[in-house]
Amino acid sequence: MHHTPDQKTASHVTIESASFVSFETIQLEIVREYESVPVQIEQNGRPVDYLVEQQFVTESGKVEQILRLKEPISLETLYTVCHPGQKTTVVVPREIVRSEEFERRFSYDGPLGVSFTPHGMEVTVWSPVALSMWITVHDDTNHREIERFHMNRGTRGEWSGEIPQAFQGMLYRIEVKTPVDTRQVVDPYARALSLNGEYGVLQDVARFVKKQVEQAVRPPLWKATDAVIYELHIRDFTSHPSSMSQLKGLYGGVSEKGVRTKEGNSAGLDYLKELGVTHVQLLPVHDFGSVDEATRMPYNWGYDPIHWFGLEGSYASRPDVPMSRVFEYATLVSDLHQAGLRVVTDVVMNHIYIREQSPLEALVPYYYFRYEHDGTIANGTGVGNDTASERYMMRRMIVDFVTYFATTYQVDGFRFDLMGIHDVETMNQVRAALDKVDPSILVYGEGWDLATPLGQSLKATSQNAARMPGIGHFNDMIRDALKGSTFNDRERGFISGNEWREWELRECLTGAVHIPNVTVGRFPSPAYSINYAEAHDNYTIYDKLMLSCEGVDETTRLAMQRLANAVVITSQGIPFIHAGQEFGRTKHGVENSYNSPDHINHFDWDLRDRRIKEIEYVKTLLKLRRLHTCFRYDSRQEVIDHFTFLPSPPGVIIYELTASHSYDAWQRVRVYVNGTFDSLSFESDAKWNVYVQGETASLVPLARNPAHIQVESLSMTILAC
Repeated sequence: MHHTPDQKTASHVTIESASFVSFETIQLEIVREYESVPVQIEQNGRPVDYLVEQQFVTESGKVEQILRLKEPISLETLYTVCHPGQKTTVVVPREIVRSEEFERRFSYDGPLGVSFTPHGMEVTVWSPVALSMWITVHDDTNHREIERFHMNRGTRGEWSGEIPQAFQGMLYRIEVKTPVDTRQVVDPYARALSLNGEYGVLQDVARFVKKQVEQAVRPPLWKATDAVIYELHIRDFTSHPSSMSQLKGLYGGVSEKGVRTKEGNSAGLDYLKELGVTHVQLLPVHDFGSVDEATRMPYNWGYDPIHWFGLEGSYASRPDVPMSRVFEYATLVSDLHQAGLRVVTDVVMNHIYIREQSPLEALVPYYYFRYEHDGTIANGTGVGNDTASERYMMRRMIVDFVTYFATTYQVDGFRFDLMGIHDVETMNQVRAALDKVDPSILVYGEGWDLATPLGQSLKATSQNAARMPGIGHFNDMIRDALKGSTFNDRERGFISGNEWREWELRECLTGAVHIPNVTVGRFPSPAYSINYAEAHDNYTIYDKLMLSCEGVDETTRLAMQRLANAVVITSQGIPFIHAGQEFGRTKHGVENSYNSPDHINHFDWDLRDRRIKEIEYVKTLLKLRRLHTCFRYDSRQEVIDHFTFLPSPPGVIIYELTASHSYDAWQRVRVYVNGTFDSLSFESDAKWNVYVQGETASLVPLARNPAHIQVESLSMTILAC
């Protein structure tokens, strides 16, 4: 039916909201006194016929109506509703963009962002709900708009516009009109950005990197359990007052060669090489919102992403020169490769900094983010929004991002922040896409079960690890078993005398795999277990021990720290070390230092000089791990065949390992892990050589064929024959 306006008027809005539920239905919320007054629907000003399908009163006292249109809607046009004589309300595409039919009609696999041809550039942006779209080109000095180019809509909701070659290198934005509003935004696929990410840049980043940076080949990695990951914040590494770096706080500072400490010890890249790690995991390098790139202040870790494909400028020597960050990051990756180190990118795609200001929300309102059943925005991340990885184009963006960084910048691994927000299928597609680039690329993340409206079987959590082959998970069980609960500052762990944590540690020493009648198991193979006791989040081991072990002297505290490091390095799985953990890094009691100043977060090079003994211990353990196959089993069956727990007193774990290859110089290994405050002695039952004992680790025997095996308090002893 079609209703003509009458003369009824009122002084207030009668329609509270209007949104598309499907391609045939509109949901209205109406002030109750107008429930009997028919509304008028128009499409681009032309009346549309409809039927009232449902009507009921909501808890708030409003009337909700479901209207069925005589003909399916066209998203390219504007629909409005009003009570005759009243204010007009635009019908917004809210629920419809989250429907299966929307996905079927508009999922798009073509190019996105800027494509380059011999004659010019083409910009493609996806927005099925856009009514019009323009590319605005801006001068790179005063940002004045100098030209605009109309974009044409394609069959799958993509919009494309051509720009002449003469505009290459200039700044650009997208002006998009949707039923919600009209805004200028940065292309979410922009690969190059201006200062503070205010504009995209019309530059062929992949071609620039290929021409300007001599990229080194990836260092070899035969299997995932050969990896040792070192987590590092770019600014922290060189921000200490004693740092001799000439590139403080910058990309280049991480790969700077020939830098020494005040005492003449290695620093910079030389330190990373000497330590013996294989992968440097950098905290976020994609463009984030909390730091002013011009001043590089205030401090922040960077877990507040704005643009994923563009790099952060506060780490660049010239943040005002767009290609500076591209060149310096690409050079950093290449330098690390030349030094034999692989690079891991921190992927923070579980949320966006400010959803309301995001290009994603402007281009396709209500699509890219997850919603609760009551219509409120989901917040399992705890920072205001959750991205909806289960939707085709959000999933595609995640896969496109990792593929882009793996090919353009030659990145070797991806660590997914709050991976449990994402879904299993997305993570499997990430793995499949990276396998096509290089199967040795690592993928791992935080598989926490977070309160986001996604079915338990769909979440990319550690509980679903077996459904995500080739994807690692941070093992929080070994973390809490070693140093005590993260959520209880005062609780002790195994390294600080808490014998109740012994059974959990036993589970994790095996790579958290199931051994019949021995362990419960958590992961299908050791390669799934990222073993750690400390990361950028929460207290460092040293600071946790300060809280949980009041009255314990410094010597004892360092012994506890040393034991934690030893367990992480020698357990089955993939060791993960937070920068400075090797010498007892402190953040002076600050648990969540994401925005604390440099003097809390910096890598303390003076402490590095004072605690050389601790560093040498870690370096030697890493060498022993690299030399001997028994610390790097990569399958559950290998663990079952070669790993055996032996009887031991409370608070002590004793286990034996056998070599997985006949060429290994260590065919039989025994490990004693003493979490008690007592020194112990055990009778020797073979011609053992002692390689690790107390505070010393050695590549040559410390003792040969001893009659008794001495195991000092709070320490690890390793024997081999």
